[in-house]
Amino acid sequence: MRHLHLLALLALVLPLVAAETAPGPTPPLGGTLIMQLSGTFPLRPSSFLLEERELSLHDATMQLRQALHEPENRLVLDLSEGFEPTLVAAEELSAVLRGKPAGKHVVCLLDNAQDNSLVVAAACDEVVMSEAGLLMVHGLASSTDYYADALAKIGVRFHAVTSGPAKSAPEQLTRSAPSEMAIQEHERLLHNLDRVLLEECARGPLDTAGVQAARAHSPQTSALAISAKLVDHAVEPGAWLHQQPAPMRYFKSARETPDLSSLAGMMAFWKTITEGDQRPRYPQSVAIVELEGMIVDGEGSNPGYTICGGDTAQLFDRLAADEQVVAVVVRVNSGGGSADASDRIHFAIRRCAAVKPVVALFDGVAASGGYYLGCAAREILVHRGTITGSIGVFAVVPDLDGTRDLLGIHRHTITTGPRAELFSTGTFTAEKEAALRQVISAVDARFQGLVAERRKLAPAKVAELAGGRVYSGDEAVSLGLADGLGTLPTAVARARELAGIKTLLPLERYPHGGSLAARLGLTGASIAAGLGASLAVPSDMRLWLDLALSEHPLILAWAGAFTLH
Repeated sequence: MRHLHLLALLALVLPLVAAETAPGPTPPLGGTLIMQLSGTFPLRPSSFLLEERELSLHDATMQLRQALHEPENRLVLDLSEGFEPTLVAAEELSAVLRGKPAGKHVVCLLDNAQDNSLVVAAACDEVVMSEAGLLMVHGLASSTDYYADALAKIGVRFHAVTSGPAKSAPEQLTRSAPSEMAIQEHERLLHNLDRVLLEECARGPLDTAGVQAARAHSPQTSALAISAKLVDHAVEPGAWLHQQPAPMRYFKSARETPDLSSLAGMMAFWKTITEGDQRPRYPQSVAIVELEGMIVDGEGSNPGYTICGGDTAQLFDRLAADEQVVAVVVRVNSGGGSADASDRIHFAIRRCAAVKPVVALFDGVAASGGYYLGCAAREILVHRGTITGSIGVFAVVPDLDGTRDLLGIHRHTITTGPRAELFSTGTFTAEKEAALRQVISAVDARFQGLVAERRKLAPAKVAELAGGRVYSGDEAVSLGLADGLGTLPTAVARARELAGIKTLLPLERYPHGGSLAARLGLTGASIAAGLGASLAVPSDMRLWLDLALSEHPLILAWAGAFTLH
């Protein structure tokens, strides 16, 4: 009987070990497997009702790993339709390809591809493009809009108090052009990220100098791309795909679809609508917590858009008490937000890390409040293209006196205390600035102190790295703000190692998908977030709107919007 129990346990766990690692090697049978990939691969894709609109980074890497272990000895990656990965997503996909089984030949098909696509192409054995297509390999650019002059036309002025000269996020509202410090910081960051991009694009005869030289001819026709060694061949895609070695088939991912053919299936479908995803549990697992979006106060996170302090802290407390979860990997893709919510989540992660290993993996951006969260983990891994740091805080308050003057509005105020209207929307006074600076200094000192404690750095060193300065992943490792470079498998393996577990374990992803009502943004605090998401309002504009409507100063650990294109 004991052997029967053991077999049942193995039958439950073994199918999900593949979620952490690739399937075992299968003897190659010849032929061609064609796999199409498209999208930007966010951590938490936007969803409509019960369907995700695009593939998450986690699912894309797991499916690619599965495709590499299918029996065909040739894999064609069709990246010709809407393949637009971020630099970090391209790094993750490239890492999977570099771990392909011996004897597997991988070819990628490009069309209208940009620089990040070459990072994935560099990990392939062969690169082809459409004869009539274009490549747009031209390097990085960063753009920021400044609204001070536009706001002045309607009488609105914003005033900011920051913890350092490099904390430049408020400049979007307070200036008509960036400060010299902001220019220097962004130029340094952009050039460091570009160095990573050039090195990751290099392959075979194409070195970094070759990639740099090819950029001067963007957009590149197929002839230019071949002469610059960006691709190996140009083909007519339809005919080329049909000429692949037989037998040929398309990769089909195992996606769950509702079973509406039986009463039990319909009941299960209804339960998913009303209660959200119901996932199986395992005797031991590694939790993957994906935190993406702006960090805000409140209790109802909208995964992919907002990370609320209340329910996110509760999640880590539950994981700390969950005996079936032996380790946690927290993936962070956030430029920050509320300092108070960041602090609340930070200490929840620390409570979890005190009882089981917690490893942080930084994705595209883990800066300011995003770094505040991550430094609570026992160890931090980053991608080379991660934007991180921006240690510091700021507050922005609106001054609407000019608007009132334009509209002929006259305000009369009665107070019962000397500071009862200190943070109203009136004139920005020296007393108001002094009060804000006192708070900013205290919160910034707390932030820096936590970084010094968790990263085991001298306070003077942290002060030198703080002030809002931003770093690439390579820089973060060299400066001691992170422990090393890695991808999800690296982080999971390290978490298991810290837990003293050598065997592979299933992965459980959090937060779980909510009910249909939650996905529609119709539950409590998620209404505003859901509405903002459905209206596609940029996150920084939603933040500024919150600032304008707030009745008290908001202390923000936010790095601002880094728009790379």
